[in-house]
Amino acid sequence: MNDFPVANGWTVVPLTGDLDDFAAHEVQRLFEALADGGATRMVVDLTAVGFLDSTGLSVLLGAARRARGDRGALRLAGAAPQVRDVVELSGVAAVLPLYPDVAAACA
Repeated sequence: MNDFPVANGWTVVPLTGDLDDFAAHEVQRLFEALADGGATRMVVDLTAVGFLDSTGLSVLLGAARRARGDRGALRLAGAAPQVRDVVELSGVAAVLPLYPDVAAACA
């Protein structure tokens, strides 16, 4: 999948809209396709995500688990305060590090 930029060896995956039950299947397929295509180190750009629920968190955790299994990693970047709060309050930030922006996540 060459449609996504790569910075310092990290594939940058920009998501938009709400990451909820309605979008989860499509986003999960996206991460599976990226992993199948060889992307093992991914930065998820959450700048344009306005809402995140437990289903969205589950998709992100699943993608991170697969990346780690492939000796890679997944990082989150640019989350708006309401999205960042969900990640932090759920405890997911302990597993998926949050970075202020894509540049910091790719460093």
